[in-house]
Amino acid sequence: MVAAVLLIAASMVTVGPAVRADTVVDPAGAIQRQLVPGHGVKIVQRSRMRMLGEWSATKPVRGVVGFGKGKVVATDLRDFNSGPDGTRNICIGKRGYQLYAEPDPDRPLPPGKTWVTYEWPCRLVLKSGFHLSLSDPATLRAVLATTVRKRPAGVYDGVTTTLHEGSITFAQLHKVNSSMRIGFRNIPPTGKYASWKVSWRLWIGRDQLVRRAWSSWREPNDSRGRTANEEPYHVFAADLRLSHWGMKVDIKPPLADETVASKDLVD
Repeated sequence: MVAAVLLIAASMVTVGPAVRADTVVDPAGAIQRQLVPGHGVKIVQRSRMRMLGEWSATKPVRGVVGFGKGKVVATDLRDFNSGPDGTRNICIGKRGYQLYAEPDPDRPLPPGKTWVTYEWPCRLVLKSGFHLSLSDPATLRAVLATTVRKRPAGVYDGVTTTLHEGSITFAQLHKVNSSMRIGFRNIPPTGKYASWKVSWRLWIGRDQLVRRAWSSWREPNDSRGRTANEEPYHVFAADLRLSHWGMKVDIKPPLADETVASKDLVD
């Protein structure tokens, strides 16, 4: 089965008009001003997971995110954790496309076809990890309200930043986003899980745009296959770098004559 990895689309790297820092109220407002048609941001996402006491070794996911009318509308990402050249996926609306750069003898494509298309609810969000959403203003403001420290930090995307850090509970996140779910069983974070926390750090420029977002949290390991000596949770860490805010982005689907629907392939 082809992995349902969402990747970001090829686009032009032309930086759009800057947003004046003195007109921006807060980081949530600054990001919302960026979510306009034809523009986007470059990302590099690094993620790790600890299972059985060992941290996974992963490579970054790179690409661009396209915006439109106050939300994320498309992504084109390359995941370098599978295959020598990585795996490229484009996601537009509810449809995803995965590029088969090399022939797969276990699942050959029809002649002339290089993309496999799927229909699924694409997760078109700008996030660090599962829960630290930058494109949802209510979530970002709730996160920033739990700031416990601020200090001058490094330069990212050519911009000097201020580091904000703190932690927020699952219950606090669920309050502003009732669709939030956790664990393998995709359950609401209630009961004993309500007090579990997401530790976070945000590197924010003078223009109030986030240039780096880091988060770490644990998820309940409530799968039926869990062995007796396994920890009852997994630990995750995610580090998202953002650059070229306002760049021009035009994410298009592959040509129709180069694609084949996954349902039409023979397993």
